[in-house]
Amino acid sequence: MAAEPTPEQIASGEFVRVDGAALREQMARLFVLLKVSEEHAAIASDILVASDLRGVDTHGVVTGLRYLEQIEAGLIDPTVTPRLVRESAGSAVVSNAGGLGVVGAHMAMRMAIEKARATGIGHVGVVDGRHIGMVGYYPMMAAAQDMIGMAVTNANRSVRPARGADPRFGTNPIAFAAPAGKERPFVLDMATSTVASGKVRRAHALGLPIPRGWAVDSEGRPLETPPGARDTSWALTPIGESADGEGVNYKGYGLAVMVDILAGVLAGGGSSADLDYGSNMSWFMAIDIGQMRPIEAFKADMDRLIRYFAETRPSDPAKPVILPGDPEADAFEYRSKAGIPLHRDTLAALRSRAQVLGTPSLV
Repeated sequence: MAAEPTPEQIASGEFVRVDGAALREQMARLFVLLKVSEEHAAIASDILVASDLRGVDTHGVVTGLRYLEQIEAGLIDPTVTPRLVRESAGSAVVSNAGGLGVVGAHMAMRMAIEKARATGIGHVGVVDGRHIGMVGYYPMMAAAQDMIGMAVTNANRSVRPARGADPRFGTNPIAFAAPAGKERPFVLDMATSTVASGKVRRAHALGLPIPRGWAVDSEGRPLETPPGARDTSWALTPIGESADGEGVNYKGYGLAVMVDILAGVLAGGGSSADLDYGSNMSWFMAIDIGQMRPIEAFKADMDRLIRYFAETRPSDPAKPVILPGDPEADAFEYRSKAGIPLHRDTLAALRSRAQVLGTPSLV
């Protein structure tokens, strides 16, 4: 998660806070002007701005600008609607049909929720997919319906396997969400690489170094200077690899392969061994808790479990123990009131795009 800009960065104009609703409307208008339907534009803009609100800036409007470029370049078809390929009572396969990946993913998660309501568990795979934005958005859709949600997606080859020098699989993120009662829903959203590739791109854009252990060069040596956007002679590291690259740890590598199986092999959309650049296959699951036990009893136990972890004695009294998802939930609460901090370059790109497409800038 991105750190909040300092007061000095805000005062200097390096970052500018913008209203989330205005940013959502701005993105939706830009999509519509590129022939995306109003329904699909609303879905896409909501997912992108939700990411910025939660502090996952690498998957917010910065990614939305990339989607706009891909539409104009003919890499994404803005006019298509995802279609059902095959279906059973508890499962389905959806073709994204080369359109916006977030739209196909949203449809798939909705279907998984509907099937879970009918059968107890629903799962849907997406083929012919594209980038789906912040993966945690989709399990949170299930949690809002008193269900457990899970989503995984494979990605372009950017991470090396254990003992490897070349990238062979993507950041292959996993996301999971479960509702609670008085406490916040539990939300886990993580790449199976040490970091998401967007963090390396962001460091390069801001001229910042990267921590040792995030990435390696073509010979497997640790990098501390982030590579340029067009530099392909490097790879991210999987979770669990030591900063010096010594030793073998199969945890992140194994999780990434698991994601590849669920997202790519299960529905037949394509694994890391098959993916073309820009392709992402996904898988979504929902579990209807109420068909296992009373939902209020589940939520009470979730509250107790969450407090059990949160009340752990901290090793540093100044840093209380938190749960996965807490920083993002804190960011959402703060940014919903204070506004989303956009880097001046991102804001300039948004305003330029609006001007080129002939629509007023709303941010």
